[in-house]
Amino acid sequence: MTHAIHHVQLNEKLQNCFEILDSIQKTYRNYNDEYIKLVQAHPQGMNDFYDSYEADLCSVFRIHRQDKKEEIMELLKAETEAKQKKLEKEALKKYEAEQKAEEAKRASEEAKGGKP
Repeated sequence: MTHAIHHVQLNEKLQNCFEILDSIQKTYRNYNDEYIKLVQAHPQGMNDFYDSYEADLCSVFRIHRQDKKEEIMELLKAETEAKQKKLEKEALKKYEAEQKAEEAKRASEEAKGGKP
């Protein structure tokens, strides 16, 4: 009985055990709360990622969402009109150059005494 534990020491050991259990419980609850937040945020995070990816990919192939149809149609119409004006200017320049070349050729032939 020389090594017998007194009630005071037993109470101290019991208190240490309760503190350790409380610490384990707090750690578990904190981990569980963080894990639940992560799991709940994951679907929205993945949806955001895929929405962004889809938008980037579709813009490469010029595919647009149906709800933006009117806006896209206006942009495409403006782009088409600008390209058409550019093509018309180029065609007009080419035509004018051909006309000048033809007139120069006629003038040259008339100067040589050819047919008018």
